[in-house]
Amino acid sequence: MAREADDERYAYLGAPSDSTGWQYGQAGSVGADLRIDCWLDVRDATIQRARFEVFAGEQARCAALALAQWLEGRDLEQARAVNGLDIAAMADMADEARSQALCIEDALQAAMNATRTDRR
Repeated sequence: MAREADDERYAYLGAPSDSTGWQYGQAGSVGADLRIDCWLDVRDATIQRARFEVFAGEQARCAALALAQWLEGRDLEQARAVNGLDIAAMADMADEARSQALCIEDALQAAMNATRTDRR
């Protein structure tokens, strides 16, 4: 059972093996122990797939996973309405970890505003 849960997480966490055509954004810094990379596969203003690479604690990984799952199939307008408080609530983050949710929001916004990549 744990292996199935791990496999599901890998579908949403980490960089895509081929990021051609994905939109990419990042926020934070590794030096600050909080960096989030976001990849979105967007077609016809709908998010087909979402992935996050998280360089932070477990709460940030859980929040990014919850958001990636929620984003799939949503249109960009729905995704643009998501804020850090929504992300923190999705993952039931502790109050002291909510700044991580803001970083996830920033990475998401950067990816939504990016152009599709030719190759990364």
